[in-house]
Amino acid sequence: MEPDETVELHVDEDKIDDSNLPALTVEFGAFHFAPVGLHVDPGAIVEFDFDTPEHTATAYHPGQERQQRVPDGVPAFSSTVNEHHGFWLYRFEEEGVYDLFCAPHEWGGMGMRIVVGDDPGDVVRAPGRPPLPMTGALLGTGVDGDIGHPDMEPQNIVDNGPISGDDLGIDLEVTITAPGPT
Repeated sequence: MEPDETVELHVDEDKIDDSNLPALTVEFGAFHFAPVGLHVDPGAIVEFDFDTPEHTATAYHPGQERQQRVPDGVPAFSSTVNEHHGFWLYRFEEEGVYDLFCAPHEWGGMGMRIVVGDDPGDVVRAPGRPPLPMTGALLGTGVDGDIGHPDMEPQNIVDNGPISGDDLGIDLEVTITAPGPT
């Protein structure tokens, strides 16, 4: 199988502040897909290139205990956690919106939207746990019609092509702290 499109999975170390360990501050975009928005034709094969290790490409789906953010009839899917410079292929058969996340890095905003075909339809198709807050800034929470950053609107992706996370201007960060000895 030859891929029709490629999506890279990255870590941008410049957006991670580890100067106050055990606290770690992560800016939006530190963990990211490139692009974050992509339009493909039905039947397209997308290669997910793991430029840095410990990522997945995972569908928002009730089978993953999440909202359904793939077309009806599409089963839950996920790559394994891949090693550095590994890759995973997926064929997008059904027309519609596919919202994906990286399971280890969803907390850090690592999500993306793939629109298959020219008639995207609904983004959220069934209730469930929405994206975590940093990823919700990109893809929306699904609550009260929130489908994310305006540039991530599915028809915009169809009309304008790939969307780079760097172009969205999402100014968020999260600080996490490792537990100390007890």
